Amino acid sequence: MLDALLIILCLIVALAAIGVAGFVVLLKLGVIVQQATKPTHLDTANYTLDQGREVRPEEERRN
Repeated sequence: MLDALLIILCLIVALAAIGVAGFVVLLKLGVIVQQATKPTHLDTANYTLDQGREVRPEEERRN
């Protein structure tokens, strides 16, 4: 009788451990999928043409 209760207790502990591990794996996969669906970079800066390098006519003819 004691052996049967011990086996049942071990099975319950093993199933609980498998369930917790499965939950953690699913949670991690959910976080990975959520991060993967985010846009990589959202650039909201205001750029003007004055920030670029001016190309002189001599340089245009060389290239």
